[in-house]
Amino acid sequence: MITRLRRAGYAVLAAVCLTLGAPLTTPANAEAAGRLRVDLDELSPRVVEAGTQTVTISGRVTNTSDRKVEHVDVRLQRGDVIDDELGLRSALGDPQRLDAVSRPVVSSTFKPVTDALDRGQTVPFTITVGLGQDKDALRLDQPGIYPLVLNFNGIPDYGRTERLGALSTLLPVLSVPGGGMVNPPAQPTQLSVLWPLIDDRPRRVETPTDGSRTVFADDGLATSLSSGRLFSLVDTVRTAATGNSSILRTLCFVVDPDLLDTVNAMTDGYQVRAPDGTVFDGTGAGAAQLWLDRVKDLTRGQCVISLPYADADVAALSRAGSHELVDAALAESGSVETLLGTKPLAGAVWPDGGTLDASTLTALSGSHRTTILADGSRVRGAQGTVPYTLGTNLRAIPYDQLVASSLAPKEPVDDAGVKTSSIQNGLATLVFRGGYQSVPGQSVLVAPPRRWNATAAELSVFLSTVQALETQGFIRPLGLQSLIDGADQGTAAGLDYSAQDSTQELPAPVTAEIAQADTVQRDLVANVLFEDDTRKVTPDSLIQPLRYGLIRAGSTAWRKTSDKGQHATAAVNTQLTALLSQVTVSDPGRPLSLASQDSPLPVFITNSLPVTVRAKINVGNTPGLKPQETAVVRIPAKAAIPRYLPAEVTRSGRFTVTIWLTTDSGTLLGKSSRVVLNSTSYGSITVAVTGTAAGVLVLLVGLRLFRRIRTARRTRAAAAEGDL
Repeated sequence: MITRLRRAGYAVLAAVCLTLGAPLTTPANAEAAGRLRVDLDELSPRVVEAGTQTVTISGRVTNTSDRKVEHVDVRLQRGDVIDDELGLRSALGDPQRLDAVSRPVVSSTFKPVTDALDRGQTVPFTITVGLGQDKDALRLDQPGIYPLVLNFNGIPDYGRTERLGALSTLLPVLSVPGGGMVNPPAQPTQLSVLWPLIDDRPRRVETPTDGSRTVFADDGLATSLSSGRLFSLVDTVRTAATGNSSILRTLCFVVDPDLLDTVNAMTDGYQVRAPDGTVFDGTGAGAAQLWLDRVKDLTRGQCVISLPYADADVAALSRAGSHELVDAALAESGSVETLLGTKPLAGAVWPDGGTLDASTLTALSGSHRTTILADGSRVRGAQGTVPYTLGTNLRAIPYDQLVASSLAPKEPVDDAGVKTSSIQNGLATLVFRGGYQSVPGQSVLVAPPRRWNATAAELSVFLSTVQALETQGFIRPLGLQSLIDGADQGTAAGLDYSAQDSTQELPAPVTAEIAQADTVQRDLVANVLFEDDTRKVTPDSLIQPLRYGLIRAGSTAWRKTSDKGQHATAAVNTQLTALLSQVTVSDPGRPLSLASQDSPLPVFITNSLPVTVRAKINVGNTPGLKPQETAVVRIPAKAAIPRYLPAEVTRSGRFTVTIWLTTDSGTLLGKSSRVVLNSTSYGSITVAVTGTAAGVLVLLVGLRLFRRIRTARRTRAAAAEGDL
């Protein structure tokens, strides 16, 4: 009975808590939202102009909660018009606090989406709302940027009506139905858009030095080139340029030399290493060739910027002292010109995060003029117009931080967050710059996310909207090349680089391993490996694939997954060890005999590399054997040679000697060899002991003979006296 009463009490308490805690309708707190994931497929129009009467939004909702939801409805809500930059930044930075979410100025009526939505189930939705002054319309009353929110309500199992999910976006309005409009400025805003062609991460895990096929970590690049992200980035531009080639004047393609080299290697066939270590042939050779040909066509005669090779983290590598790797990464712009036929803009650098520390900036500008495409909010003390002088051989062209932040997808803290539409928000801020905050002669450089993951449809909408704004006179193309090649027009005190920026770099343990491996490789090229007259292979060409492997290990792609950077470094070290193992001491396979105390110790060395190798022969401490000097030898390419080490044998018998090769700096070459020796000779100590013993023996024998002779004489003398 008591147990039943307790259970009943708990049930009543739970019911009370549920009743008191359950939100009624469209709660303001974000924690209530998050049972649905909202994916936007279409928003039309993207920019409201004269004659626009309705807005239509379609997409998909997915039940991501742990229970079924019923009676899912949707409505469109709007907040007050935003007419200044501060309001835009607030709306972009914290969409959950928008009045359109919690206190909408205008809301349409709820429309049904589905009667029930099981866990994991996805259903489409479409909602169309008028823009005029009707009862169920959004009642837009002036031009500006309006925050819109798609609000989904429903009833989860064991609950009451609540907001299940929401999607926030910004709607730019150039003209309201029957009302005012924004006229194009007399001097349109000059616009240039960086168009990044950068892979998600470096793919190559092994570039053989013997000319065999490249090995990739996976075959994901084949999918990206044929139908995925990299395909969309190229195909949408190609399609847009087919209808209006003027769009190419607005774009500046940012390409990674490593990506181009990788795609070019794929065209000749490549292999993929499975997680279990097995290797199989890749499938993307045809897609790679087609993609590379299209990139060549698009970039011919256009603005092109070369990233450091593999998008290397130049700040982290410079901080670790790997300046040679940074120089090598920056020097690969020549391969871009070779593969695309278009010369990249000289000295242009687009750093991840939009800023660099002072020491890295100084290093970059040491040999030639360098232009940093920097986050506009990180440029200190700017005066005049772009480009800004930062110092000798150093300048900055800022990109628009507001537009850049709006294009970057906002990562929700959890499933409860209000989702945003990054492409639409980016278009809204772009319209704001060109239509509402147009400053005569101003230029806007747009820097989208580095590894832009927008869908093909979103990219097409972005390009078509840019073309429409240009046609209407709100923007005009900006010649980024003329800015970079031209004279400085202003000055700046420098770039901000905070402690938080430092923490975003590749961590020190990773860059320290990279620096150590780089030191070994540079020592090999400078002091150990030499070109052989019979092979004509330079040490630098032999080590170059490994050097590029280290640069890939220092890619910004590993900033959030530093363990993969460590794995990449370890893979390079493994390849280096395999390379050096081709120079080794050969095992004679049988015991060796030494006939005398100064018999030389025979050592057999094999060099399977196509270069001459300078190596130091090391002999382990072995009782009974004393090497007389350190031997340094030069082993010809593809050769096996004997060497005889002067040594002193101090004892006879059988003993084992360990022999190995190193560089002068101590880097191990190949494996050590254990040689068994049979010594039939006597060492100096043994000879001395034996000689002393022989001398003592002779002395004793002589003494005994002397005594015998003396005794014999005495005996004869005594006998003679007896006779007398």
